Amino acid sequence: MASLPDLIDDLTTEILLRIPPDEPASLVRASLVCKPWCRIITDPAFLRRYRAFHRTPPMLGFLHNVDGDKAISSVPRFVPTTTAASSPFSPPAIGSPHWWWALDCRHGRVLINLFNPMELMVWDPITGDHHRFPVPPHPHAYCTGAVLCAARDCRHLDCHQGPFLVVFVGSGEHGYHYSWACLYSSETGEWSSKVSIVFDSYVEMLPSLLVEDMLFFICENGIRILGYDIGRHELWEIEPPLWDDYQGGTLMTAEDGGLGFATMETRGLVLWSWYVDDDDGIADWEQLRVIKLEMLIPVDNPSVSLDLVGFIEGTQTIFVSSDVGVFAIGLKSGQVKKVGDSRPYYSVLPYMSFYTSDLARGRSSHPAGVQTVQ
Repeated sequence: MASLPDLIDDLTTEILLRIPPDEPASLVRASLVCKPWCRIITDPAFLRRYRAFHRTPPMLGFLHNVDGDKAISSVPRFVPTTTAASSPFSPPAIGSPHWWWALDCRHGRVLINLFNPMELMVWDPITGDHHRFPVPPHPHAYCTGAVLCAARDCRHLDCHQGPFLVVFVGSGEHGYHYSWACLYSSETGEWSSKVSIVFDSYVEMLPSLLVEDMLFFICENGIRILGYDIGRHELWEIEPPLWDDYQGGTLMTAEDGGLGFATMETRGLVLWSWYVDDDDGIADWEQLRVIKLEMLIPVDNPSVSLDLVGFIEGTQTIFVSSDVGVFAIGLKSGQVKKVGDSRPYYSVLPYMSFYTSDLARGRSSHPAGVQTVQ
């Protein structure tokens, strides 16, 4: 039979497990209450259980891209969505905002395209680690990319120190409309020798969507979708859904966890899902529902359009920009939260990760000479 102190510890553990993860300082404050609480909260077994209990990493902030001519050097490119006191890292500063572009965020890492010199960088804001490497040696005028954890059987709750993959997609130069994809492994430090090519496509510098072992990218302002099979290293095209009064569209996770798409039509948000008929194998888009945004998103000028600028992968959350700010909308819950000021956003990339003491310790262990994005 368990002793009274053991029962108290078990009950305390169950209570501490339920501390919301979206404010990193909450666990720190709880650990300062008393020594028994500190012992529980700093126990690696508790921290692993804490992440497994909450399952979906919280959004700690977002990176954003704006049109090059509208970029302002004094505006931070990383916007914390936690309180200032609990923000676990400083906003990134990699020189002028004209010198880099955030391509993708996933599994606790950020993929950044550096322009001077022309390189790629995978950055982990939690640990401060970064990894720079050259772009593939193939000509391109525009590009996009994806970063993802490469560890086998990983649940992506604390995969900061593991291996990663980068998929780089470039579009041909000199007016030629074709796209190609190359795969980089952090374990080999090399790009794949095989290059997959698909014609009649031109990628946008927008974040990707991961569905099982497939990545999807937006082409030509949403008039095409490019699919990439990671295992087979193959590219193919998907026609997006047809809609009237086009005002923009974005990839998103569908309600069933598959490929989804959202379009804007006269202040209405239209949700689509890609499905394959089990009987004849024919694939097509299905319109799921229409959400009116007038009552959800405040605007100062009714003539200003609302823009879809991003999504949270694996959830029913999208980002909409208006003339009074950028808002995260939970499509299932109907909850709306303002997460940033009004800016000419081209894309918003949410940074999702747990920030617990065992992961945070990595920040203080880096040698002084290691460059950290600030």
